[in-house]
Amino acid sequence: MTEGFRPSHPKISIDDDPGIRSQIEALTGALSQQQLAKWALIIAKKALQYVDDQQKYDRQLRLAIDANELWQVNLVSVYQVRQALTRMSAMKANSTSSIGAAALECVFWAIASADADENALRASDQAIKLVNLTKPNNPAAVAAERQWQYDQLAELAENIQQGLRHML
Repeated sequence: MTEGFRPSHPKISIDDDPGIRSQIEALTGALSQQQLAKWALIIAKKALQYVDDQQKYDRQLRLAIDANELWQVNLVSVYQVRQALTRMSAMKANSTSSIGAAALECVFWAIASADADENALRASDQAIKLVNLTKPNNPAAVAAERQWQYDQLAELAENIQQGLRHML
């Protein structure tokens, strides 16, 4: 763990693997907001399979994801991302299942990571809530999801370090 690191508690009630979550949180401190947004979208894209069928191909969903991706490369402003989040809120309100709503909530927080970097960890926690809903009382599934999230984050951090070494 990094000096001064204090694990935070999830903002939602979930059955979790706190050990892997604290490792994830420690690693997030080493990345930029754009990098965390990239990681959050990796998680959110996995959650898309659980979005209600009638919303899965909604243009507003794709535009919201695009807004975050374009923000990562400085082609849109945070204001434009916030506008996409407003449309995402309407989609969440129209979800017909708790699983679909949880999946949209995960996507929402991933997109919101452009507004505040801690929202990337919220997307990560929401993905765990989604696992809790789709595979109730299954700590192995939760641990597997958290490990996958950690692996994605570690790979992203490693790729960034390799890129920096090539620049020197």
